[in-house]
Amino acid sequence: MPRARLSPLPIVFGLIGTLFVAGSLFAALTAEHKKELAEVKKDLGKVAGLISKKEVDEAEKLLDESESKLKKIASDAQVPETDKAIAPLLKQIELKKAGLAKRKTGGNPAAAGISFVKDIAPIFTARCLGCHGTDNPRSGLDMSTFAGFRKGGSTGALVTPGVPAQSLLCQKVTLTGRGKMPPQGDPLSPDQIQKITMWIAQGCKFDGPDETAALATLAPAKDTKPVEIVKATGDEKVSFVNDIAPFVSNLCVNCHSGPMPRGGYALDTFEKLMRGGMGGRVLIPGNTKDSRLWHLVGEQDPIKMPPGQALITEKNWESLKLWIEEGCKFDGPDAKAPIRSLIPSEADKRAKEFAALSSEEMLKRRLARAEELWKKGLPSVEAVRLETDDLLLFGNVTEARLQQIVDWSKADLENLRKLFGVKETPTWKGKLAVFVFADHFSYSEFVQTNEDVQLPDEARGHARVTSVGDEAYICLQDVGDDVSTTSGGMHVLLVEQLTAGLLGKATKKVPDWLARGTGLALAEKLDPKSNRAYFIGLNGEATGLVKTLGSPADLFADGTFSSASVGPVGYSLVKHILQVGGEAQFGKFLATLVAGATLEDALRSVYSTDPRQLALSYVQGLSSKPGAKKR
Repeated sequence: MPRARLSPLPIVFGLIGTLFVAGSLFAALTAEHKKELAEVKKDLGKVAGLISKKEVDEAEKLLDESESKLKKIASDAQVPETDKAIAPLLKQIELKKAGLAKRKTGGNPAAAGISFVKDIAPIFTARCLGCHGTDNPRSGLDMSTFAGFRKGGSTGALVTPGVPAQSLLCQKVTLTGRGKMPPQGDPLSPDQIQKITMWIAQGCKFDGPDETAALATLAPAKDTKPVEIVKATGDEKVSFVNDIAPFVSNLCVNCHSGPMPRGGYALDTFEKLMRGGMGGRVLIPGNTKDSRLWHLVGEQDPIKMPPGQALITEKNWESLKLWIEEGCKFDGPDAKAPIRSLIPSEADKRAKEFAALSSEEMLKRRLARAEELWKKGLPSVEAVRLETDDLLLFGNVTEARLQQIVDWSKADLENLRKLFGVKETPTWKGKLAVFVFADHFSYSEFVQTNEDVQLPDEARGHARVTSVGDEAYICLQDVGDDVSTTSGGMHVLLVEQLTAGLLGKATKKVPDWLARGTGLALAEKLDPKSNRAYFIGLNGEATGLVKTLGSPADLFADGTFSSASVGPVGYSLVKHILQVGGEAQFGKFLATLVAGATLEDALRSVYSTDPRQLALSYVQGLSSKPGAKKR
């Protein structure tokens, strides 16, 4: 059978190359985003005019709206708020808001009055609840609510409304020796003492919704100062991601996260961890003595954290101490990301392990793994072997047959590498193992033994390739070279599985129907005239399979089709999608999926549709395809 080359499809998969080169495809500002940024700049230019007209409330509203728009742009574009196009505008908003605040109070905080919720509650929460909280009301004083604070403790009331000098609270926070409050750490700042004194002088008014509500649930004071995130250099002895994040996530985040974190202190992102709670920063890089978090967790003073029976290990203790001393450095990708998302999974750890291997080391592993799989699956059969720049071939077919597969694969891989933009060599790090079986029985034995699944009678090949790199092989049953309505021949099967194996490298796994369908769509280009009967047969088979659906919406549900049925349905569905939007859109759709989007999001983004609508149009169009009436 003459060897045919894949016809180039430069538009179909031209965009896919970035999947293997640049990672995330759309983490950048689009033209639409830049247009929105221009509108925000225009709005900010209106603020000065509003202020000059004394329309302060309108100016404040415009600033809030502009801030929300900027954060949405950053979220939609998947870029950090520190992006050079966004950060300056956020800073401009921050400065304008500060100017508005001064204008509203005439530059004197006292002119607007002291708020218990905004000014006093954050101080009590950060500096008093360690000794006078619900779990630990020393001297009978529970300051976790305004009602508890007003009641006082065993020594009586804490304040005399209107008379700071006669209030026990003022006396305690201004002491410098024995009896001073708070007893541990730095004393309250002059500004904090002034706020407490003025609040008492103004009558100790409560401006919250409920005197029995926990102080931590009241509106926290916002720290508008940017949090400095110091990136790790790689020379540190302690890693935040590997050593700190796991125990913080397990022991701290449940209480210190969400809209009402305990003590007003959220630890669900690194940025929040460094920002601190209602009373300010609790971590001073390089300084455990003045880091309140260390006193609570490392020294368990004045209270124990985490509370209850939970304990940090000795290793946790040592890691936290050294991490603070080394400067509280961050070695994750995004300080705003949930801490739980930073913790390496077992798959992440394996990926890191395999990424650290050289090509020679990976080849050694791949060869050992391939030999292990063959001996385990067919222990009494000596494999015929061949090796190319990209492949390790094992089979119980003749050497001539393996050589023919090698010859095909050279041209096929050359085209696939161009279509998918693959630059690295070999195509698979450590090469791809290719197992070729002379019959269905040996193929079935191999799969049953190594993958612990019962191979369907109609199965003729499959790919098992992980993005981590711990597995990379395809299986092919030699189906001969004759083409019929049920077989496209060995070359078609090879292209189908090589394509699936190449897509398997991507970090985000695409659905099986899409991987198989894409491979078959490419294989059809080998020799369209000779292969026509087979691909007409696939359309007919897909029609019969789709008729068994309860509703078109079941098309994309997990487990709807068997592994053997996924090929025909995937092929006809991919062909339908290509007809709906063309080659360029299909390439963008596939790239969007591999970049991490869900099927629904990718369809909405690229085709302005959803899985249900796509399924309906596919089912309606299927009956008109060649072969549909034959089955």
